[in-house]
Amino acid sequence: MLHEQHIEDMIAKFVKDNDVVSIGTSKQGETFLKKLALALEHEHIPINHIEFIPTSNHLAIIAGQLKIPVTSLNEKEIDVAIEFVDAIDEHFNFIKRNSYSLVRDKMIAQSAAVLVTVAEEKNFVSRLKGRIPFEITPFGWKRTLSQLEMFGKAKLREENGKPLKTETGNYLIDVDCDEIYSIDDLDYQAKNIPGVLETGIFIGYADKIVLHNNKIVVKSRTEFKQ
Repeated sequence: MLHEQHIEDMIAKFVKDNDVVSIGTSKQGETFLKKLALALEHEHIPINHIEFIPTSNHLAIIAGQLKIPVTSLNEKEIDVAIEFVDAIDEHFNFIKRNSYSLVRDKMIAQSAAVLVTVAEEKNFVSRLKGRIPFEITPFGWKRTLSQLEMFGKAKLREENGKPLKTETGNYLIDVDCDEIYSIDDLDYQAKNIPGVLETGIFIGYADKIVLHNNKIVVKSRTEFKQ
């Protein structure tokens, strides 16, 4: 479990004054944003001003309530992004399954000068596998689902019996991918399917990993390059 004190420690370590910040949408992301607002009001963390790029309408509303200045990728690039992930490997590649928009998440990851990924310690693995989401266009979605079944059992993600729509107006397909495929092959081959807009596989984006259990452990990509 990621304790609130761990979140405060992460803010002190990774967020600097005047940074443009983005945070992945989740319950933990909400807590992070609220703690960030508190840091702006108190002197124990030397942050007087930040700008925030929300990854969802929900976080944009919360930022407004907390009086945190909001900007967009049309105006600014991101200094630091915090992303809560479902699995991450020793090569700093990761899978994100719960997303309001994989297209948006990938744009945030690419923009960030530093991308900090946060995961439970048990989800730091030698090889990524299992369920992977794909964001697809609603047009001809059954055909796209059929094509994605080359990788494993595929299912349209639904909410209240209807297709779940991302905030960019698309659908999500979850695929229980066969282990014979590497994540590089999956990502490349899936994007060659015309209806697939983006995947939940993030290759080469993470700069730091924060693993949490009873304590937090930080791993940096630069450590592995030496």
